[in-house]
Amino acid sequence: MKAAVIVGEGESKHLEIRDVPLPQPGPTEVGVAVRAIGVNRADLSLNPGHFRGVGGAPTAPIAGLEMAGKVVATGPGVMGVKVGDRVMAMAARAYAEYATVDYRLLIPLPPDWSWEAAAASPVALMTAHDAVLTNGRMAPGNTVLIQGASTAVGITAVQIAKMRGAKTVIGTSTSPAKLERLGTLGMDYGIDLNREDFAARVLELTGDHGADVIIDHIGGSALAGNMRCAAILGRIVNVGRMGGLKGEIDLDLLSLKRLSLIGVTFRTRSVAEIADLIARMKNDLWAEVLAGRLHPPLDRTFPLAEAAAALAYMKSNAHFGKIVLTT
Repeated sequence: MKAAVIVGEGESKHLEIRDVPLPQPGPTEVGVAVRAIGVNRADLSLNPGHFRGVGGAPTAPIAGLEMAGKVVATGPGVMGVKVGDRVMAMAARAYAEYATVDYRLLIPLPPDWSWEAAAASPVALMTAHDAVLTNGRMAPGNTVLIQGASTAVGITAVQIAKMRGAKTVIGTSTSPAKLERLGTLGMDYGIDLNREDFAARVLELTGDHGADVIIDHIGGSALAGNMRCAAILGRIVNVGRMGGLKGEIDLDLLSLKRLSLIGVTFRTRSVAEIADLIARMKNDLWAEVLAGRLHPPLDRTFPLAEAAAALAYMKSNAHFGKIVLTT
């Protein structure tokens, strides 16, 4: 099969399209003929082992962690899945024509979804739900701030917060054009990080109440500001670290506001934990997904042979929504 393989070390790491052996599904895994692949910011690290426990034994250091396709083989311990099923999933080594994944991580495609729409969805839906509802504990009437709202997870978080009754949804970006598009998806106020002090603006917009829930894709450089504009008993959920891995914490402010600072990742979750997360996401959101009211927008597609170009496009931050590879 063709796959985008990670070659080299350190700064010289890059992708090459190579022929590699077809992986065989393990006892609780299915084999999937991959039709489309979601591109994620985590892919920029070119780390084939980014997530533990997701996918079987590697046949090569293949990139990727999200795909959609048709089940073509099943292990003896697989239940409730059959050959021919159309599925999407977070799956290790997804930048390939064929992938293996534990059957508990599969999500069925809505009947009218394209392969591209499906490949764009698992990570965004799972991460945004986990951040906004599970860890952010968003309740109707809350004010929600989404830092880096034009990412696929950020866009999905905007939609989820509004659908679940947030009083005010505020998003940040460095692009006025992206903020304008976010306004059509449920965001009430946009903040241009290049022009405004986001913490001061959030406090102004909320009458000094602050944000009850902050979904943060920026990380270190935004940490102090997030704490400044968080409400008393606010929850700050760190999803991404585009602005750095380290930031300063004012412990007195943390205590004064009784804040919860929460880190989330899939890297240390077991298959069972991820399966539980999927079940909760489907329980809360699947009606909206099936009705077409909730989905991350598709920005652009590339053929698998141009995977390196897709990563370069992601690194440029020109996209709005998901970048997808097709096989």
